[in-house]
Amino acid sequence: MAGLAKIADPVRFMFTLREFDLFHKAIVPFLAIYLPWLELLLGLSLVLGLLHRTGALMLAILNFLFMLAILSVISRGIVVDCGCFGLFADALKLPDMADYKAVIRNVIFTSLCLYLFFIEDTIFSLEGYIRRNSSWTGR
Repeated sequence: MAGLAKIADPVRFMFTLREFDLFHKAIVPFLAIYLPWLELLLGLSLVLGLLHRTGALMLAILNFLFMLAILSVISRGIVVDCGCFGLFADALKLPDMADYKAVIRNVIFTSLCLYLFFIEDTIFSLEGYIRRNSSWTGR
């Protein structure tokens, strides 16, 4: 969902990335366009259960990096909207600031993603279902 919110308003996400003051200004537009699509694709891999372990690991890394970025702005005293949920935060009137609540949220997301990475298959995994029911795997 977070990726969709940023895809819908890449200009806003670009300004948010600029406020974080972590990247050279030339790379910010690239990140504003492609990072939300990466988030969306990785999220879909979890929801669909297809390449879910790879998606979970990559999302864990991404959430860890988001957490470091938020800690960076907190430590530098920068008050900024974290941009995590973009338009959804506005529509649902949710707080979306780069603060310790956002850090805790990212710790939880990272932990959940790591859990999904370390479990083999779940009954909800499309990948596991295909493996269990495929005649060519020899099972």
